[in-house]
Amino acid sequence: MAGRPKKEKPQLVSVPANFEKDEENNLTAMQAAFVWHYTEGACAQTEAARRAGYEFPSSAANRMLNGKDYPNVTKAIRIRQEELREKYSITPEKTGTMLWKIAETSFESGHFNAAVSAIKELNQLAGLSINRSQNLNINANVDAMNRDDIKERLGKLLGVDTDISQKDF
Repeated sequence: MAGRPKKEKPQLVSVPANFEKDEENNLTAMQAAFVWHYTEGACAQTEAARRAGYEFPSSAANRMLNGKDYPNVTKAIRIRQEELREKYSITPEKTGTMLWKIAETSFESGHFNAAVSAIKELNQLAGLSINRSQNLNINANVDAMNRDDIKERLGKLLGVDTDISQKDF
């Protein structure tokens, strides 16, 4: 019983054609391949070892990641993970730069709504504008109140004068 054929999974990133020995981290070509597949290849440790070409991928992956047998591999993995974390992190500086580029390019191409939105987001990021909303919880029976009672109650809640003219209604 063969079952149904497996669907080909799309690659998230393009795999380098060949991996070279990494002199800086003292890695062999296979270890460099393992580090790449483990950090960027979107796969688990055993699959990374299999893709790197190890004969017994499960035991090879365990030995490379235990930190005792191949400490240079775990060090290279930590370094690469930190590089990727820095590259893809969301920081106020990166967000500000990106919003500024959006504002400039959209203004130059005549998309003024996008430019205004980007500038608005930049102002909010910088703390120059604050979104304020107020929820009023009024526990009053408005149906039983007359117009003067309503004006007085609203004035107390909002902290404003109760000089509301007739045309406001």
